[in-house]
Amino acid sequence: MFGKLKAKLGGGVNRFAGNTDFLEAVCASAALVAAADGDISDEEVAVAAKTVKSNATLNGAFKPAQIEKTIDHMLNRVSAGRTGRMEVFKELGDIDDAEMGETVYLTALDVAESDGEIGSSERAMLEKIARTVGVNAAALEAI
Repeated sequence: MFGKLKAKLGGGVNRFAGNTDFLEAVCASAALVAAADGDISDEEVAVAAKTVKSNATLNGAFKPAQIEKTIDHMLNRVSAGRTGRMEVFKELGDIDDAEMGETVYLTALDVAESDGEIGSSERAMLEKIARTVGVNAAALEAI
């Protein structure tokens, strides 16, 4: 039984290895939610980095330094005003896989919930992310 699970997880890692669009979209979703209320708190930065780095699929497919560099890059870009946020949001358009979309959304959700509540601006961003990556937000939030 564990062999099948390990093979399935390993297959996912191999499938995503080198797919920088996936890594960029996950990091973009975290950064967009962190910036949704106009202020990126230290807690949101820490949760964004921790969530992305702790994702088994990403962690197996990318080196920690590449993950850190990508999340930092996205956080810096969303801090550059509307133009930066729009450029970061476009990263989500590269996702056309259901499993990738779920990871993108769940990462954003973890960041949104990092302070114990989801604010209205964060909720609005989560809804945009869900529509863009084609996931059922209610079903994922019920997990």
